[in-house]
Amino acid sequence: MIFSVPRSVRIALLATSAAVVLPGIANAQQTYPQTTYWGAGLIDIPVAWVSPVTGDFSVNFSGKTFHGAKASPGFAVLNGLNTNGALSFSFFGRLETGLSIYSDNPEWGLFAQGLLVNEENFRVKSGLIRWVPSVAVGMRNIGPYDHIDRFTVGYNLFPGTEANPGKQHEADSLHQNFSTGNTVYGVATKSFALSELNPGWGKTTVSLTFGYGNGLFKNDGGLGAAYASNSWSGAFGGVKVDLYPSKSSTLSFMAENNSWDYNLGASYEWHGLRAGAYWTELGASRPDTITAAEKEFGYSKFSFTLGWQNNVMALLRGHTLDRRVAQLERQRQLLTGEIAARQQRISSLELEINRYQAQNLLELEQRRAQAEQELRSEREALQRLEDRLHRLEQDAPPSTTPK
Repeated sequence: MIFSVPRSVRIALLATSAAVVLPGIANAQQTYPQTTYWGAGLIDIPVAWVSPVTGDFSVNFSGKTFHGAKASPGFAVLNGLNTNGALSFSFFGRLETGLSIYSDNPEWGLFAQGLLVNEENFRVKSGLIRWVPSVAVGMRNIGPYDHIDRFTVGYNLFPGTEANPGKQHEADSLHQNFSTGNTVYGVATKSFALSELNPGWGKTTVSLTFGYGNGLFKNDGGLGAAYASNSWSGAFGGVKVDLYPSKSSTLSFMAENNSWDYNLGASYEWHGLRAGAYWTELGASRPDTITAAEKEFGYSKFSFTLGWQNNVMALLRGHTLDRRVAQLERQRQLLTGEIAARQQRISSLELEINRYQAQNLLELEQRRAQAEQELRSEREALQRLEDRLHRLEQDAPPSTTPK
């Protein structure tokens, strides 16, 4: 037997289901910081995630400490702090693209990532399918600088010659054999709230990432163990745990292997502003006698990031709204002034009308009093005439005419 469920009951059931399911979905959704050099991710590795709103952008500044001395002129082994910058934009919840600045020489490279499968589309499903991860493919170091290493180092800038007057970028001798241009990778990421596993575990969220790439993830320029002693041969992976100290902030802890070594760190985000601190190359150890390569790669380093994430449309709309509010405020002030002037004029007119009314009443009262006085005078005159007539009638002599 088929029962017909009333429309009102169906709506109530749907509303109840949404109230139960949607909070779990919202808790499981994550945002990701910018990596040290390229787009959204953990510390260095990408994740299968694109900011969901068209116009979202991120500005990122990062630095990494180096303390190796230059082995000889021309080697791109850095002293002190190497800084980088990146700018990225997101479109349609599927594409992130951006520009990375490697140094102040400057050298640069483009990056892009496309989201092929979005895990959010499967969260409402039942069974194992709800655990389908997001999947993305992307590219790094799109541009002319083919010889950079995983720290975006590899070139020196030399002054021009008579034949080539412009300044020239040349790969140093340590990086001649690197081939990292147009690095391609694939990555899968699964995120979930701990409350999905156990309601009592709160809204802490976790993400797991695994991927594989060539170029920056696999090419070591022929340096072998001097470049990295914990290589995963192109594979990379990591984990991120998010805590929520307040409604407007997120504290993230991250651990990863970027295919070369282990990195560990944390970041804090508040209203789109983000700061991160990382300890990288944890497995590297610097021997007593080191090569030029080991002076750059053979020890752990400290890295930091400072970033800002927002939306172009929201900023433009905010400026438009500010201008509109200012216009409305000016109009409000003009209208308020006009209303005050009108109210003052109305008060003046009301006083004048009341004065006229008072004057009219006075004139009427005066006229009435005058008429009453005239009436009394006329009555008195009439009475006098009647009295005279009566006296005349009394004083008249008797008639002598015979009857």
